[in-house]
Amino acid sequence: MMTVDEVEQIDVTLCESGRNVGFYAWGADDETIFWSIPLPMMVEEDAFEDLSVEWRQLGWLLLRRL
Repeated sequence: MMTVDEVEQIDVTLCESGRNVGFYAWGADDETIFWSIPLPMMVEEDAFEDLSVEWRQLGWLLLRRL
């Protein structure tokens, strides 16, 4: 099982028709951790992509709280 310290990259995806953000945390051996958070409103794909850097930063913050 991968630990938080072994995470090298976080990718984000829009899920559930724009109602959730999914986070994939990747380790060196391609092991992943996945979690998602609900959003208070639907987000369009273009708006989500415009904020992808901020979503990744949020992913790192959330991961450190685990």
